[in-house]
Amino acid sequence: MLLAFSPLQAQKEGNIWHFGDGKALNFNSGLPVVTTPSAMKTFEGCASICDANGNLLFYSNGGGRDPLASGQSSGKIWNRNHAVMYDMDFTQGGGFSSAQSAVIIPKPGDPDHYYLFTMEEVEFDVGGAVPSQPQGRGLSFFEIDMTLNGGLGGVVNYVQSILVPSFEGLCAVRHSNGSDYWILAHNSESGLAVVPVNAAGVGAPVLYNLPNGSGGVIKASPDGQWIATNQQTGYLLCRFDPASGVVSNPLAQTSGSGVTSASFSPNSKRLFIIEDSGALVYYDLTAANIGASRTAVANLEAAGLVNAQMQLGPDGKIYFIQNSFLLAETYLSAIVCPNSSPALEPRIFTFATAADNPFFGLPNFDDAIFRRDQDPPLPVDLGADRGLCGEETISLNVGISNATYAWSNGAQTQSINVSTPGLYAVTVTTPGCGIGIDSILINEVNPAANAGPDLVICRGESAQLQGSANGQINWVPADLVSDPNLPDPIFTGTNSAVLVMSASIDGCSGQDTVQVTVADLPSLTLLSKDTTIIAGNPVQLNANGNGAYQWLPADGLSCTDCPNPIATPAQTTTYILTAVNAAGCSETASVTITVNPPDCEPDVPNAFTPNGDMINDGFAPLGDAIDSYQLAVFNRWGKLVYEGSGPWDGRFSGEDAPSDVYAFRVSIRICGKELTYDGDVTVIR
Repeated sequence: MLLAFSPLQAQKEGNIWHFGDGKALNFNSGLPVVTTPSAMKTFEGCASICDANGNLLFYSNGGGRDPLASGQSSGKIWNRNHAVMYDMDFTQGGGFSSAQSAVIIPKPGDPDHYYLFTMEEVEFDVGGAVPSQPQGRGLSFFEIDMTLNGGLGGVVNYVQSILVPSFEGLCAVRHSNGSDYWILAHNSESGLAVVPVNAAGVGAPVLYNLPNGSGGVIKASPDGQWIATNQQTGYLLCRFDPASGVVSNPLAQTSGSGVTSASFSPNSKRLFIIEDSGALVYYDLTAANIGASRTAVANLEAAGLVNAQMQLGPDGKIYFIQNSFLLAETYLSAIVCPNSSPALEPRIFTFATAADNPFFGLPNFDDAIFRRDQDPPLPVDLGADRGLCGEETISLNVGISNATYAWSNGAQTQSINVSTPGLYAVTVTTPGCGIGIDSILINEVNPAANAGPDLVICRGESAQLQGSANGQINWVPADLVSDPNLPDPIFTGTNSAVLVMSASIDGCSGQDTVQVTVADLPSLTLLSKDTTIIAGNPVQLNANGNGAYQWLPADGLSCTDCPNPIATPAQTTTYILTAVNAAGCSETASVTITVNPPDCEPDVPNAFTPNGDMINDGFAPLGDAIDSYQLAVFNRWGKLVYEGSGPWDGRFSGEDAPSDVYAFRVSIRICGKELTYDGDVTVIR
């Protein structure tokens, strides 16, 4: 977590830069970050603007050329969605190669309106001037209403050539009242023009002649007290009154060679210059002899390297462009600690560019939004608190080189590797540019993924998993559970499967597996059908299948764990057979035995046919409820031909008894009582 660094300025209007060939930076995090997309197409000058919260509003290349004739872009204004808000074509706005082709300021007194001022390029008449513009367009401006087009903005006014001729230089200076502005431009080559901008609108230019004239880029100090512009052998430094707009006390300073670019420090006490020789120097504006205060910072001279424009940034650094035509690359370098102990931070970003299509400019701003009376604390950033996963090693890097480091664990290096949880703090010091402090809490993180015990379920059943974990949970395959993000979802699969439960927390993850076995049911066929018996009579039950058997209820059964018991129920009973296999899965079937009460009135036949056809071959009393009987049969002469407890087979003394009528007496025990019957029976042969 970043403890020491937070931007000191409340204004974030300059936090997003669009420049060059589709390049963009975002400073809203406190540090510049390359971002996309960008529709910008420019050779040098450009401008962009954000609201007070750092949200992009619109940006512009300030002007362009005829695309058909030059192959370059026309002048355009793009909205925050990178779509064209307004096409200047090549007859409005500034020039494609103007060093400061555009600058954007809010319209005083109207928070929804902005002015986009544009500046002509000195090469305006290459290939022929635009008809009716023999001296170019000079200084012009557009008015943008941000309430139009659903908040994307739109141009509501364009005023052309409020100052002609004027080329290349364009600067906005905040009025001392904090709301109005001054727009500075070159009065041809003889001096400067100051244009007041207030709630009444854009005023008329006030002209100032300067010794040896002025040209090129115009820069103002963040406090509005100084103006710097180029001259042939150096730079021209002037006093400026942000309350009255008066330019005074021009001081011609010799830089030893021509000037490539210039920028003031955030506290307005130094002027940094890149000389044509490649020397990066600064002048102390508080010195009695400013010219003699020249101090070298670095030598930027390198084979094939061309230095270009400088621009103060939201983070207190001064950025500038460097081009390598040999490598077809464009670099963004910076001066760090410009208020105190300036040093070069080379090639922070590298942009690939076509050898024939480099760019040399950065966005033009009112530098008052970047004013800092002191250098900010060093932007030491160890990142957000994080978790340590198991035996993982985490590398912590302060992100600042060429400094001294003091870690809470005693280390003195730019980066350390940690493998144990705890609070780690670091103090970073660079000579003369402040101190940065940050700390990070490393927590031991254990997702503790536990998928629970393996489960066995029977086909057709569902089961609740018994997982547990910390953090975000995810089951795979997700389609086999009711909710893949719960620790204990319902298993909904129909076949055996291995499920993986993953758990993640604070960037750490763990996983575990569980086997769910779907067991088949036992086979079971109950062969017996529902039947009816007389009370006291037995019936055999029959079943086929596998597994262990269990009959319920046990009443009236010869066995309860066999497939074929004898049932003698005393009353109507439904027997349920359950078969259980080795997996514990069960199948059931049932059969109902209906028990009727006995018939206590026996029947005694009066004839039978003992001819061996197995039909009515014997004589005996009939009745399911008969317990026993004693039968005696007599021929017509009273002779006993049969006596016994079983049926008479129609024989006497080993011979077939002749067809005749025979007398009988039978004593029957039935339903607990004794009955005696006398009668006749006919033997039919």
